[in-house]
Amino acid sequence: MSKFLLALTLVASLGYGQNGVAQQPAPSLPVYDTVVIKQSDSLVRGNHTDVDDTTFQATNVSLKHLLVNAYGIREGLMFGLPGWASSSRFDITAKVTDPDLKTLRSLTREQRQAMLAAVLVDRFHLKTHTEIKTLPVYEMIVAKGGPKLKVSAVPSDPANPDRPGLGNMNVHNTTIIATGVTLSELAGNLAFPLDRTVIDKTGLTGRYDFQLQWTPDNAANGAADSGAADLPPDLFTAMQEQLGLRLQAAKGPVETLVVDHVEQPTQN
Repeated sequence: MSKFLLALTLVASLGYGQNGVAQQPAPSLPVYDTVVIKQSDSLVRGNHTDVDDTTFQATNVSLKHLLVNAYGIREGLMFGLPGWASSSRFDITAKVTDPDLKTLRSLTREQRQAMLAAVLVDRFHLKTHTEIKTLPVYEMIVAKGGPKLKVSAVPSDPANPDRPGLGNMNVHNTTIIATGVTLSELAGNLAFPLDRTVIDKTGLTGRYDFQLQWTPDNAANGAADSGAADLPPDLFTAMQEQLGLRLQAAKGPVETLVVDHVEQPTQN
């Protein structure tokens, strides 16, 4: 799995803040209490990550890559990292050895990210803080003609009827299929392909079902040059045509992650 797709997969945490920095691990969360970290084989190419109820496993990943997934933040919003955070590659296996499966299966993606963050704090002696910076952003607004969104019929949580049902966002390459998703959640995911924070300014507060499919700019340009017409449009055009939403450039407050201290991982 590529770095981009892994980040999108893990950051599709519904209910997660659109400016993108996870909170520090809560003490009540389950803990990965068996953790093995070792340097990757220098001959290995690509990276791979698997997450299930009890285990987080990653192969040939950098610390920076782990931070993307533990804190839900793009690499460009991280500051203070040493050079080895990008160049050194690690294999990591983290397990919950005496699992309460009911509790683990009820965790949100954000809570699982916090469990990974706890591993980085413990093994890499990671210390961080957040800073708000005024940076280029995209504001997501309703396009002329209005939104083209279907109000979701996702049922409420049976255990808590007053609470809206949780949505689901599946991201594969350049396709997003969403059920019961808020536009703030969509904005959080669009930050990765755009490499810029997206702020929801639509004023639409419901949960929606939709599909968004686009072609990366370089591929779209190549298709236009060759006369191909069967590819989806670029992301900006797809947003307007498929969702009735528009992205406009602006400047706004963006939460960044500042690394105060980090070390090579402690021995197993």
